[in-house]
Amino acid sequence: MPAVKGAANRVAAYAYSAAASVWRLRMFANPMVRLVFLRQIYFTAVRSLRLISIVAFVFGAAFVWHVTAVLGSDPRLFELVERVLMQNVAPLAAAIIVIGRSATAISSELAYMHCNGEVEALRHLRISAHDYLVEPRVAAVTLATIGCCFYSQLVAVVGGFAASALILDVSLGEQLHRFAEDVSIPEFALGVLKSACFGWFIAIVACRVGLDPTREVSHGPLAPAQAFLGALLAVITINAVFLFVL
Repeated sequence: MPAVKGAANRVAAYAYSAAASVWRLRMFANPMVRLVFLRQIYFTAVRSLRLISIVAFVFGAAFVWHVTAVLGSDPRLFELVERVLMQNVAPLAAAIIVIGRSATAISSELAYMHCNGEVEALRHLRISAHDYLVEPRVAAVTLATIGCCFYSQLVAVVGGFAASALILDVSLGEQLHRFAEDVSIPEFALGVLKSACFGWFIAIVACRVGLDPTREVSHGPLAPAQAFLGALLAVITINAVFLFVL
């Protein structure tokens, strides 16, 4: 029972943090908050594109290559690519990369700021730590994750059908055209919503771990591992919920 109660309290705390972030978007009028936001966008999205490109291309090519070897030119190939590769594998791969890069970095940075007294100094200056440290990072990671997941889906699908074109006597352009006809707008919208949930909770978990008021200086190095595991659990849970709904 204590474990269940503790998990429920953590979920409620994350939900409260998410709601608070929505209501305090007005802080982006502050140029310093916008600067933190833009730097986080650059680190999370732009600096991750090379790694996402490699991982998505390898996953897409390997998946479509093996499915094509089994099904050939069966129309079910496009349904499998959409449901497995586009809706699940590619977004999950991008989200895990975001967790490994951004969640660990954010939690480590905020943990050391807390341990060094920088967060307390902001409070003495009457600067809200939530507005300056949490708000721009949550918004930036959320938007960056949406972009990273979409980019991962695009590279995985194109790379997969490029590999398939080497086996089948069908051009890459024709396969992409047939695949685009099978993709529906509601499913694409659900994919964007899932990516936004990924980014939102990745950032919230990282910020809460980094700003944990009970953290001591000696526990600072543990923050990245805790943020990684917490964010990974959140992403897997969100993906399972969307799978159940669909």
